[in-house]
Amino acid sequence: MFIQPISISPTRVASGNILMSTPFEALGLAAPLLRAVADLGYTHATPVQAQAIPAAMQGADWLVGSQTGSGKTAAFLLPALHRIIEQGPTAIHRVATPRVLVLCPTRELTQQVAAEAIRLVRHVKKLRIGQIVGGVAFGQQIAALKGADLVVATPGRLLDLAQRRQIRLDMVQCLVVDEADRMLDLGFQEDLTAIHEACADRDQTLMFSATFAPRIVQLASRVMRDPQRIELANAQDRHADIEQRLHWTDDANHKKRLLAHYLSASTLEQAVIFASTQIETEALARELANEGHQVA
Repeated sequence: MFIQPISISPTRVASGNILMSTPFEALGLAAPLLRAVADLGYTHATPVQAQAIPAAMQGADWLVGSQTGSGKTAAFLLPALHRIIEQGPTAIHRVATPRVLVLCPTRELTQQVAAEAIRLVRHVKKLRIGQIVGGVAFGQQIAALKGADLVVATPGRLLDLAQRRQIRLDMVQCLVVDEADRMLDLGFQEDLTAIHEACADRDQTLMFSATFAPRIVQLASRVMRDPQRIELANAQDRHADIEQRLHWTDDANHKKRLLAHYLSASTLEQAVIFASTQIETEALARELANEGHQVA
C-alpha cells in the first residue's frame, strides 16, 4: 500500500534535504503552461524538472535517471508541450499525426500521463492530447486520436494502430520513453525498436529510467543520438519522501486483515493498492467498497 504521489509536486533533494528553489517562471516555459502549473498549486520545480526541462528545450537527446515520485512526468511533458505551443497548430490529417509521442510500459501509467498532460494544456486552445491503450475498442480509440498533437501510448497497441494505418509516426518530432527499465522488464525491446524505426526522422529522444543499468545504456545507444545524461538517482538510492515496509502474512485472510488495519487509520487520506491481475484488482475493489471505502 502506498500514498499516491503527485507527479509535479515539490520534492526534497536527498543530499541536505533542502527544497529545490528554482521557480517555474525561470525555466522559460510558455505562459499558458505556467498558468496551468500555478492552477495546480506549484511554484517551484523539483530537481529533475529544474534540470531536465531547460535541457530538453535546448534540444539534443537526453537520458534521465530519476525515481518514481520525483516529478519526472512534468519534466518531459512541459518541454514537449512548450515545443508544440511554440510551433502553433498544424493541419489535421485523416489519420493521427502526432508531433510528440510518449511511450509508457503499462495502461495505468499511460492513462496517468495523459491525464496530467490534459491538466497542463487547460489554457491552450487547439492542442489535443490522445492516448492509446489496450482494452479499448479500436473505433472509439481511433476517433479520439484525430487531431492529437501529443499521444501517450503503450507500445503494443500503438503498433497495432500503426499497422492498421490509423496513426502515422513519420511526423513525430520528439519521442519520450518513460520508465525504460520497466519497458525492458515487460519485454517491449522489439516494439521499441520498431517504433524507433517508424519515427526515425525525429529530432529528439528523451528516455527516463530509474537506473542506468547496462541494458538501458545499450537501448539508448540503439535509439538515441549521442545522448547526454542527467542522473539524479539510481536504483540503490533511498527515496527521501517514501517510507517502505515489508510485512509477512500467513495467508490471504491475514493479508486482508492487515490491509483493513491500515485503511482504517484516521491519518490516511488516500492510498493506492497494487494487485497482480485485473481480476484480483476488481475483486478487491468490490470487497473494499462493501466495507464502506470509496474505491475506484
